[in-house]
Amino acid sequence: MAKAKTRKADPWKSHKKTLAEKRDELLEVYDKDRAALAEHTDDGIQDLADRAANAYARELNFSLSDVERNTLIRIEEAFDRMEEGIYGFCTNCEQKIGEKRLKAVPWTPLCIDCAELAENGLLEVSTSSSSDEEE
Repeated sequence: MAKAKTRKADPWKSHKKTLAEKRDELLEVYDKDRAALAEHTDDGIQDLADRAANAYARELNFSLSDVERNTLIRIEEAFDRMEEGIYGFCTNCEQKIGEKRLKAVPWTPLCIDCAELAENGLLEVSTSSSSDEEE
């Protein structure tokens, strides 16, 4: 009789789901805004300078904010850390990140202590890993 293979449970299943949902939400908002921008027509009365200013303002309004863009980057980095087997550990001090923190901010690369140091300017972190408390 052959042994049945047992699958090891994925400890990050709920976090993966939350990360994927947040990523999809951000991308959906961005896609809707881009579609609205593409559908917008000028009234034909504006001169070239007015049209350029309005186009710039629309692009600015419809583009992802820095927070949203950084959140998307951090989400992808979190998926990478899962693949590497280091998700759930602080990228600075390598200590385990608390489950409550991961549940609240599943894309965080930093434990609460290191995040506080970063917020106070006492810890240098890469741009995509800083200010993960936003959103």
